[in-house]
Amino acid sequence: MSKIIKHWGQIVRAQYLTLPVVLSFLGNAYAFYMGYFQWSTAILAFIGLTLAHMSVNVINDYFDYKSGIDLKTRKTPFSGGSGSIVEGVIQPKTALSIGLVLLAIAAAIGVYFMLTVGWQLIILLALSAFFILAYSPFILKQRMGEWSAGLGMGSFPVIGTIFVQTGFYSWEILAISIPSAILVHNLLLLNEIPDQEADKVANRKTFSILWGYQATIRYYMFLSILLYVFVSLGITARIFPFLCLIVFFGSPIIFAIQHHAVKESQDVLMKILPMNVAHIHITHLLLGLGYLITAWVF
Repeated sequence: MSKIIKHWGQIVRAQYLTLPVVLSFLGNAYAFYMGYFQWSTAILAFIGLTLAHMSVNVINDYFDYKSGIDLKTRKTPFSGGSGSIVEGVIQPKTALSIGLVLLAIAAAIGVYFMLTVGWQLIILLALSAFFILAYSPFILKQRMGEWSAGLGMGSFPVIGTIFVQTGFYSWEILAISIPSAILVHNLLLLNEIPDQEADKVANRKTFSILWGYQATIRYYMFLSILLYVFVSLGITARIFPFLCLIVFFGSPIIFAIQHHAVKESQDVLMKILPMNVAHIHITHLLLGLGYLITAWVF
């Protein structure tokens, strides 16, 4: 029994479910800053977001197994699949069924908010469902597929969290979600590096396959710096409050990643992948704190 629980924890990527926590934190921090925050809404939206993330992970595991990727991949704590289906602990059809059930419950919560807050939420719901179902079998076979994860698992959750609290969209809300899109894109960008050879089996066109390791690191650094430039411009334009400058406290991590990533090796990857995860979480927390502190103090 404990082994089954362990494998279900692996297949839903329980260790990664801190990502919806920080995405929810940023979205709700902005809602609080704007004077719209409600705890009941925040909790229900967080449950829906977490279930959606779990469904992504389970469905991706199913498609990775069916494509043969998980039979060839080099498993790491940050890539290579959960191994639960490969080891025979969880049957492929069972994994797919659970993934679809999780997605259906998340969608039901989304429909509830669509009916009680605003029908405009259907745009995010439809796009998010498409990204979840099409990511492994279709999107990753297209160039620049990492951006679908940046949008579907980064930008949209922040926008959706804000919408269910406020009941509206705005250009400012879109701007607030852009750092999340970049950060989650970068999560996939580096996590795909160890899976290059296995991903080729499924004809995937990940950035690291198309352009190689060094180009991937340079692209990662460009986007990371662009994120800080964007936040700076947003503060100058008064889209972000001035205290969001505290986000720069997380910037040394990306330069540490650049320092370690000079040479490609398994040891290097095991250093930079957790550093990238830390950068993503810290940046979201600092941006959210910028809004909360501004709301409390000013």
